[in-house]
Amino acid sequence: MMQPRPNLTPTNTDELSVFSNQYDLRHDLHAYVEYVRDRCVKRLHRSNELNRSDSKRLAKLMSNSYAIEEVETKGYSNWVNYVDELAHAFKFISYDTEGIYAGYTSSEPSFPDNYIKIDTKRYKEFIGLPLIEQEQKLFDLLVNNYPDGDNEFYNTSVLGRLSGFSSWGSAIGIMPGLDFARIRRFLIEVLRSCTPGIWYTTSSLIRYLKENHPFFLIPEKPKYKYKQDAKEGRYGNFREGKRWDTEINVSESDADAFERVEGRYVERFLEGLPHILGYIEVAYSKTEYEGYLPEMNQLQAFRVSDTFLHVMSGEIIEPRVTVQPNFEVHVESELYPVQILAQLTKLADVVAKDRTSILKLRKKKVLTQLSERDDLDVIKLLEKMSGQKLPQNVQIELDEWTGASEAFTLYENVVLLEGDNDLPEIDRFTIERISPTMRIVHSPDRLFTHLEQKELVPLRIKHRSSALVLLPDGARTVFPRRDLSSKSKSKAKKHAIIKREVQITFHFPAKELMEEFRNGLVAVRCPVAADWDKLTLSFDKRYESEVKKVSKALKDHTIKIEDTDII
Repeated sequence: MMQPRPNLTPTNTDELSVFSNQYDLRHDLHAYVEYVRDRCVKRLHRSNELNRSDSKRLAKLMSNSYAIEEVETKGYSNWVNYVDELAHAFKFISYDTEGIYAGYTSSEPSFPDNYIKIDTKRYKEFIGLPLIEQEQKLFDLLVNNYPDGDNEFYNTSVLGRLSGFSSWGSAIGIMPGLDFARIRRFLIEVLRSCTPGIWYTTSSLIRYLKENHPFFLIPEKPKYKYKQDAKEGRYGNFREGKRWDTEINVSESDADAFERVEGRYVERFLEGLPHILGYIEVAYSKTEYEGYLPEMNQLQAFRVSDTFLHVMSGEIIEPRVTVQPNFEVHVESELYPVQILAQLTKLADVVAKDRTSILKLRKKKVLTQLSERDDLDVIKLLEKMSGQKLPQNVQIELDEWTGASEAFTLYENVVLLEGDNDLPEIDRFTIERISPTMRIVHSPDRLFTHLEQKELVPLRIKHRSSALVLLPDGARTVFPRRDLSSKSKSKAKKHAIIKREVQITFHFPAKELMEEFRNGLVAVRCPVAADWDKLTLSFDKRYESEVKKVSKALKDHTIKIEDTDII
């Protein structure tokens, strides 16, 4: 049973090289899955690794630009590959991992046409969980199914710098009987007793373990798979040396045997799981190492974070969403809030990503979502996320955007198709069916070729921006056509009434005053057209009385209206 509180030694890091994890593993995992979901990603034929082009694109999506430097210099990124392995371990993705042997002479498998598949259901179930449950699943996965594929004795962490022991003979001796999941959980429990923000010496942690838990890693009486392995003892798997061809065994009788085996493991554990998750920072010696390999006494200090203790206690700070008057949405969260950001990025552009993410609401995105979802209430959604009323100017603007979305739907790069109800094989071109004989369709060039091949004699009309082009005689259409009989009609004059509409335009001296005035007009439901470049507001003369009321209601200005000179 663990002692109540390790008495670890505080230190400073002035003479050490400090490293904190600049990657956000949670963000990068979701960025990877979203990338794969939107593309057909084919793995390399021989090595089954990610190809260079996909690695480069993924590196640009990662939370630290160093991944891009890795791909440019080495052709791959260790971090991108780590995230790739993690997504596979989560079973968010799948692909062939066994390969085929191309003929009797093949010594290595090949992976032809090995495309990554995504399990959308499993992934959506995961991101639908509360953040603390997502984090617990991530933690459990790294503890139980280390993505590097082996234990800390032999593999250097993706963010680490310490080499490992030789893996020669690792299938025998004490190694097959070690429960690394239990070992990792035990060390995490020890770290929980640390005070956040205080640097502790690694040597004091190793000393504490030696004095109080000498068998936390290797049992006092280990179980051996083969009886002859017992002759080598508890440290029979571990050898050190200046070069691998001049190795010496670590003997249990050596006074510093614990430091040379368990101590090395502790250093590699610290730069592994807790560092990758951002739970701790680590500090290394700046002095060049000259001792026996693998290195020891090089990771000399560490400190834990508040987030680590919050996660371990299951009490993380819930994400806080704030909508600012400048249309920015600030999302402050200890852990990457994937579900919240997935909703907000449909309405806003990402300005900054950090512990506080900043997004900017965009009219075009909001209108797109409103056109696709009849049940969407943007104001209620943002108020529910933030837990408070929106700033008045944001609410007024969103109301106006909502009104615009109800007025029309804008389609880009499409055409209107008029034709019979039973035109062959055109459903694949159809975006929306307006009536039995009219559709909005995409890919007009391909559609026109398709109709010609079906011998349907299609007619393509391109209208001018100033007026509609008249269709030729004999064209079948529901639209009005020129009345050819009008030439024979009497030339007698006809009565006509022309209605006049008078527009008033206000020219403002400053953008702030114009914005305040415009918000007042919108609030009283006065249709108004704004030209921000010219600082003008235009409205129908019929609303002049409402405009005067808005003018008088301004708190910080006394308005005098003058007519402009006519040139």
